[in-house]
Amino acid sequence: MESLKTDNNTSIWILVISLVFGLTLPFLIQDAMFQDAVLYSGVAHNQSVGFGTFWFPQYSTLNLEGLPSFHEQPPLVFGILSVCYKIFGSSIYVERGYTFLMLLLHIFLISTLWKEVYKNNPPYQKLSWLPVLLWILFPVCFWSFRNNMIENTMSVFILSSILVSYKAIQKEKSIWMWLLSGTFIFLASFSKGLPGLFPITFPIIYGLVYHKRINSKYIFYTFLLIIIPVIIYGILLLFPEPRESLSIYFYERLLKRVSEMPTTPNRFESIIRLFFESIPFLILLFLVMLFNVKKGINKILITKNEFLFFFLLGLCGIIPLMLTMVQKGWYMVPAFPYLGIAFASFIAPFIGSGGKNNLITKYLFPTAILTFSGVLICTLLQTGKISREKETLSDVYKIGQVVPKFSTITVPEDQYDQYNFILQGFLVRYFHISISPYKEYDYFLTEKDSRIMIPRGYVNTDIPLEKYYLYKRSTQY
Repeated sequence: MESLKTDNNTSIWILVISLVFGLTLPFLIQDAMFQDAVLYSGVAHNQSVGFGTFWFPQYSTLNLEGLPSFHEQPPLVFGILSVCYKIFGSSIYVERGYTFLMLLLHIFLISTLWKEVYKNNPPYQKLSWLPVLLWILFPVCFWSFRNNMIENTMSVFILSSILVSYKAIQKEKSIWMWLLSGTFIFLASFSKGLPGLFPITFPIIYGLVYHKRINSKYIFYTFLLIIIPVIIYGILLLFPEPRESLSIYFYERLLKRVSEMPTTPNRFESIIRLFFESIPFLILLFLVMLFNVKKGINKILITKNEFLFFFLLGLCGIIPLMLTMVQKGWYMVPAFPYLGIAFASFIAPFIGSGGKNNLITKYLFPTAILTFSGVLICTLLQTGKISREKETLSDVYKIGQVVPKFSTITVPEDQYDQYNFILQGFLVRYFHISISPYKEYDYFLTEKDSRIMIPRGYVNTDIPLEKYYLYKRSTQY
């Protein structure tokens, strides 16, 4: 295989980074996010100003499911993001900067893991851009990084665990590294719950793929990965606040959500979604085989263990999702780095087999610089724009100039949905304002096309809103 020259490899890296940034930053920099992302940012922002605590975060006056505090997810990510708000302020670019940091950490960890896997193969090591390229091409992956999804943070902890585990399994007397890996697993589960635990399968899969057996050594390593989260959770449960908080999350949110709030009628939704997400890679793999039909099998055998290991590892992050009927596309995001490495391992033996000029041209570096510059310019041009829900967000900014912070606005009952975070999510994130249909507060908000009877005692504020009418209680009543 022809080794890529350092300069050309750098040029390819610039092109890959340009693609990663191009798929994310022009959208990330705009105002508005997916409603779940706005929800998480709102909870963390509330915590940063003292409305809610680490163990008992607050979303709004009513929170969700009638609970006195917010427990849709474990508290770690909200705590981390709240510290960011305390340090950097309330700007929308705080959560965007945090998401961008998660993106950079993924690039670093994926490429570092690849280099560790192929540390004895310098030509393959230089292809560390390849798994990054294939990872970001999963559509729901770059969608997740356009938003402040919790999976982004959980995936960083999982990647850290896998990287440490891979280093540990190459060495002897590395118990401390396994304990560190177990700590990262705890942090992953403390970010998003049970899905963060799948790295405990690492030693078993490694033994099966590379040594075709599971001996006591791999069982012991698995035990170490399991025991650390168990010990840490056990210690936390000794204290009243963590015990109450985690109990509410486990019993009132997790078990109830799994049993009573399905998101799909099809248990195989995640596998079906994975297939459609992987279509570009399947086409690419088919073309690789087609154009290397004579030497294809022999080349594939070069990295078959690496392909199989990381493919199975990725599936371990997806298959458990099918145990419940609560499945969404972005739940698979933490598994994509390993599928990207698996597909990259499949393709790597073919890179450069077409000759010196296969990837290398004299225009490569200038093209890379121009592409990167174009992405940055395009991103800067999106600053100040609104990516979604323009009418609602425009109204929210106007409402926030009139209604005092930390207020509650009354809304009609038929317009209130506790799991619709679009209106209230923006109000909470930007102005700490809640909505409620159960009590008459100083302000009343209704959609313009609604035929609801306005409660007695409210008068129109005549604020030029696009989607709503805002009323204020008259002092005469």
